[in-house]
Amino acid sequence: MAGQSKAIDMTKGPVFGPLIRFILPMIGGSVFQQLYNTVDFIFVGNVMDKTAAAAVGASSTLINITIGLFTGISVGTTVVASRAIGSGRVDLGRKALHTSVAFGLIGGLLLLVLGELFAPNILSILNTPATVLPQAVVYIRLYLISLPMLVFYNMVTGSFRAEGDSSTPFVVLVICGILNVAFDALFILVIPLGVAGVAIATMATQTFSAVLIGLFARRPGRRLRLSAKELHIDGKTLRQVLRIGLPTGIQTIIITFSNIIVQVYINGFGDTAVAAFSTYYKVENLNFLAILAFGQASTAFTGQNIGAAQYKRIRKGSLTLVFTGAVIVLCISGAILGFSETVFRWFMKDAEVMNLAISLARVTFPLYWIYPFIEVFGGAVRAMGYSLTSMCIIIANLCAVRISLLAVFSKHFGTLQSLAAVYPVTWATAAACFAVAFFLFLRPHLQKNPETGG
Repeated sequence: MAGQSKAIDMTKGPVFGPLIRFILPMIGGSVFQQLYNTVDFIFVGNVMDKTAAAAVGASSTLINITIGLFTGISVGTTVVASRAIGSGRVDLGRKALHTSVAFGLIGGLLLLVLGELFAPNILSILNTPATVLPQAVVYIRLYLISLPMLVFYNMVTGSFRAEGDSSTPFVVLVICGILNVAFDALFILVIPLGVAGVAIATMATQTFSAVLIGLFARRPGRRLRLSAKELHIDGKTLRQVLRIGLPTGIQTIIITFSNIIVQVYINGFGDTAVAAFSTYYKVENLNFLAILAFGQASTAFTGQNIGAAQYKRIRKGSLTLVFTGAVIVLCISGAILGFSETVFRWFMKDAEVMNLAISLARVTFPLYWIYPFIEVFGGAVRAMGYSLTSMCIIIANLCAVRISLLAVFSKHFGTLQSLAAVYPVTWATAAACFAVAFFLFLRPHLQKNPETGG
């Protein structure tokens, strides 16, 4: 199923067709990735009380911190491997894959140990309500058991994207998304284990997804075929991967850090507010995970074309992705707002919590079309080798500006809706910075090679 025939060469021929064929399975995969995260919440929000829902939601920030670094490093894997494929150096791509997997497994085990030891302390620092804390600790400790497998999954899927194969990860996510529903039903309805059951279901599913993607990655015919014999850390290759991936991972953590500040403010409003924002985030992911697919596609597309020195093609492909993404997000946001009560009721039966979550969505969703500009241009900038610039843009806008506005809005308005309004403002400033950086970095290549790419 995962042979070379599914790989798309994005350095030749028309731009729009190959990009759409590449990104559609990624958007579909995002839907099932959303299933991983939200089916838990649907069961919790409709079977248990709002305290359980808040416990799952309060754990999400710590989970994002824990996996953010290695998610970023997997971007480094994609960039290095896609450049290697674009330039015809498949051997370098294989080194990037095996080095990243070995490094990720070691790091994942280390974070597992640290997370198990310090989870209660960190959740307390985050001002998690006392009524929520015990269940949140149970959830996070069980969830973290599958962390090495989650890191492995991210590294390997990065190699699939690098060679233009988005179909195989999609198949894995479909299978595991369905499996997750079955596990949730088993451990919440049939064997009522509460929040622990939700965590066990997610842990089992993520472990299975890692095993499955690993089996597909070992199939003959793949240019970046996974082999246990080649699994070691090559110092030079690791430096290349980390040069791109480490700043990306740090920026992911920094975004999470700014969200922690928001979470602290939210926690101060009590259980209902925590559950409302948790519900909002789950619905928001219907948009956000689709947008991430455009960012991942941009990284792989730009990486392959950097390797092939197809610079005009990078400009054309990036503009295609960003405007296609904006249109799709407008459609998704409009549909969610048009049927808001129906959609939000999937995740939360408590009327007070649901109505508050809808009021937050009405503030941010009309402007969500801005976010594809951040992901697409940001992905291209990182693939061109300017990962530090990307990190600085994120720090400036989604951390410094966001926290400053949070303090101002909180002081002058003092409502949850005012906290939500901080997001679209900082999306706009970050999008503008990434657009400027993209064209500035691409311009010298276009001037030096005016006939290259098309």
